[in-house]
Amino acid sequence: MTPQDIEALLQRHGSGQSQEYDEASEPAGAREQRMTLLSPVLGACQDAWSSRSDEIDVMAQKLGDGSRDGECDLDFSASWTSARCPFAWRLPFGESGILEFFLGVLTEDGLSQGLRVHSLRLVGNSCADTDENRARVVQDNRLASVTRHLQNESLIPFTIPVLYNILVDFEPAQLLASQSRLSSKLVALLSSPVLSKYAAIVPYFCKVLALLISQEGEASVADPSTVSILLNLATNSPAKEDLDDVISLIGVAVAYLANEGLQSILITEHHMGLFMEAFYLAHAGFEVHQTEDADTATQLKQLRASLLATLADLSANDVFSSHYPLSSPVPQSFLAWIQGAHPLLQSAACLALGNLSRSDETSIALVEKDAVHVHLIRLLSDSAVGDPQLLHSALSFLKNLAIPIQNKTRLGGLLEPSCVPRIYSLDTLPQVQFAAISLTRLLLINCPPNVRRVCTPMSADPSNPDHERTTVTDIVGLFDRSDAEPTRLEASRSIAALCRVLHSTALSDVLPDWYEPDVDSQPYEPLPSVQGQQANYEQTDDEERRSFFYKTHDLEKALAFLITQKKWPTLRSEAWFVFALMSRSRDGAAVVAALLLVHGTLNALTEAITGRKESESPEGANNQIAETPGAAKADGVVASMAAGLQLEPQQVDPKQQANMAKVDRENALVLCTELLRNRESELPPPKHNLLQGLVKEGTELVVAERSQA
Repeated sequence: MTPQDIEALLQRHGSGQSQEYDEASEPAGAREQRMTLLSPVLGACQDAWSSRSDEIDVMAQKLGDGSRDGECDLDFSASWTSARCPFAWRLPFGESGILEFFLGVLTEDGLSQGLRVHSLRLVGNSCADTDENRARVVQDNRLASVTRHLQNESLIPFTIPVLYNILVDFEPAQLLASQSRLSSKLVALLSSPVLSKYAAIVPYFCKVLALLISQEGEASVADPSTVSILLNLATNSPAKEDLDDVISLIGVAVAYLANEGLQSILITEHHMGLFMEAFYLAHAGFEVHQTEDADTATQLKQLRASLLATLADLSANDVFSSHYPLSSPVPQSFLAWIQGAHPLLQSAACLALGNLSRSDETSIALVEKDAVHVHLIRLLSDSAVGDPQLLHSALSFLKNLAIPIQNKTRLGGLLEPSCVPRIYSLDTLPQVQFAAISLTRLLLINCPPNVRRVCTPMSADPSNPDHERTTVTDIVGLFDRSDAEPTRLEASRSIAALCRVLHSTALSDVLPDWYEPDVDSQPYEPLPSVQGQQANYEQTDDEERRSFFYKTHDLEKALAFLITQKKWPTLRSEAWFVFALMSRSRDGAAVVAALLLVHGTLNALTEAITGRKESESPEGANNQIAETPGAAKADGVVASMAAGLQLEPQQVDPKQQANMAKVDRENALVLCTELLRNRESELPPPKHNLLQGLVKEGTELVVAERSQA
């Protein structure tokens, strides 16, 4: 059978379809007939090969050409995809032994260029979308007969697409290729000085590498320089001018960087600057809205998301800070990005620096030396900035900066109404709202100057409506308005943090001078503490100033939420401590007494002291709870019992969970005792009796606990 006979046979018995082939639409036995027809073809090829006749080259060409339908031909110099590969002859080539024969030919040395090229074409065509033939290549590691031709530069434009056709959508071939360290061979070629000769098929290199990295164990056998070589190609000409090349190269580099070991190599070998170049190129080098192809635009968006996730992993790596201290170029580039005007880069910089600022030392340096907060205050105060990702990243970064006590006052500008408080109103961005109120809470903890900021009227002019509004007003409004439990919780904790400062600091340092005492109120008598000491305030008019603040802000529901929520026991303990502290003054006791009118609070108080979980009372009926047994004792006796314990408000240590119930009981006892002392005449009889009963029972429990200790 001559090469011309082979050509005529393939054309005569093809499917007659150029790209699509449906075996079901063909006559019964069509595939078997083709396989029978190929038997003499295989014999002719074997005869020509055994005699080393030049005809084998022409036969391979005709089979390569004939493995097409109609006008469909393979063109390796152009964009080559499996859609150009025929269907009708694929399985017959495998079943007849022709595919196996030419795989064997490819293992031989000394082949002519034409025979190698056309043999590769035949293998590539036969394996396109045909798992049965791919399995034949994998069997007995015949894949090596293809990969060996990567050593020949002139064959690379043919070999790479053939490998892709074998590997795509066929995991056994991908696993074999990974175990055979195919990626190292490809990376070596990508770093070759003659890369320009086959630069047109670099995207296919990336496609094959992307298939390989999907296999478990690939990262451990990959060349350690894989990521840096890919990123170097992407950030240099000619690739960096071509968006498709950039997406392909950086995309597969990011896929390899999902491995922690390769992340560490990138960091420790100081290739982070190269990653930064690639990150910048993908974000600032191209515009999604200017990309004409919708698929390419989608791929660019996906690449950016992957890069951001990778940056988060890299900057959070334990070895990152030791190799890239704040004064080094990479962190300084992040600081420059924040000062720029590109939202995506600003957001990424906040994310990376936020990871670096997990230590107090770094957080303090970022504020004291780099003054990063100045730029972030400017950014958050810009009403035109509404990008959710940027706002969330900036706020999250600032939350880390707000933890060290040294930073809190310096960050106080964030609490100006035009800055973080403006974000409370962004109801369509609940995650951003949550970050904003969480940051607020951190800034208020043990920081009188910041408490003063949020308590200051928004206008000093009494005729201005904003004279009656403060940032505290907006925090309460956010609590009342939000449906998100975490946001409500953070608002409640913010108010509790504020109240703690109000009852542990000289009020002249906290509440503004223009908080005038209530002219209708009577001066308070000096109040003894549980131990007979003076209460925590300096002057009566100072306490009246605080009382005026409480009367102009409805804090009760927000504070009550802390003890009625069930999910976070530690936060309930935090609240009992603050409430015990507040109840030691008449104005604070008034707030605590009012919050105990909120549904569920008295049940929470009873549980904290006695351990009993009372059934919930009907809404609004908390002040009608029946008298607790033993509540008829004289007030003086009950007070004497509690005073003998010498209880003080004490903050619970979250690390000592076992001790939490004991501390809660004692703080709740302080609260009840002080309410009976400071607000006795204003308590309705049922509630008065309930508090007395709780003090009696709680005192007995504390005595019993101490006797067992």
